[in-house]
Amino acid sequence: MGKKKVEENIKKVTKPVTDVGKEVINGAGNISKETINTGLNVGKDVLNGVGNIAKETISTGVNVGKKVKENIKGK
Repeated sequence: MGKKKVEENIKKVTKPVTDVGKEVINGAGNISKETINTGLNVGKDVLNGVGNIAKETISTGVNVGKKVKENIKGK
């Protein structure tokens, strides 16, 4: 990984919470997309209902950023 690539990744990570949810819906959130596509460990937990927010995201594809934001406020 080049330095520029690392900097791009850091920018993605530090985006506002609402943008993160939006990217997942738009398919730019590669980790989430891969989890849904592969159904490996994390995806398996999600399908089994352990990750409720993630499960809702897969089912509805809406209000992802909103749910994440509410979760942070709730803690």
